[in-house]
Amino acid sequence: MTRTPIILLAILFATLSPRASAKQTGDSPASVPVLLGLEPVRQDMKISSLQAAVLDSLRAEYKAKVGVIAAAGLADPKVVPHAEADLRSLRVRYNQRAVNVLNPSQQDRLRQIERQMLQGGLLSAPSEQKLLGLSSQQCRKIAEIRAFERKKAAETMGRFHAGKITSFHKDIDLHRNQTTASRSMLHLLTPDQTRKWLGLQGPKLKP
Repeated sequence: MTRTPIILLAILFATLSPRASAKQTGDSPASVPVLLGLEPVRQDMKISSLQAAVLDSLRAEYKAKVGVIAAAGLADPKVVPHAEADLRSLRVRYNQRAVNVLNPSQQDRLRQIERQMLQGGLLSAPSEQKLLGLSSQQCRKIAEIRAFERKKAAETMGRFHAGKITSFHKDIDLHRNQTTASRSMLHLLTPDQTRKWLGLQGPKLKP
């Protein structure tokens, strides 16, 4: 994969907060709208032209609504908590509608691709924690890492909106922050959990 999609994923994770399969809707990473819009992903998953048209329509609707909510949050800091809740709710609804367009094998493959692209970042998803049999202590430490990542991301976005850093440096900082958090989460896995995690990633996605 090229560097651009990875940075897009980092930005979305940082600004919207960190997929729900058709069976698991409790965790809905912001990666789904990005991944399902990438041509290599669509080719790998054998997305039909009809599916692509439906996904494009859903993605356009999602992006438009995200823009409106984000703009409201930037215009009035007092509505930020409400805006964040609206974004989470919107993402859950979008993800469910999007994965419903996919057949079961495509849904499973999407999850494999997410594991490859997001790496440790996906370990904050309850379904992944249950699948790997993470202990309560591991889950707690992952939550702490995620909270610190969000704090750093918020600081980066604050500097950007204040004009203290450029868009380029904002993207780099967000990507570095997400990468550091991902590695920290992966280090929490036991050797057996790591082997299982690697096996769950499936065939490598071709660029």
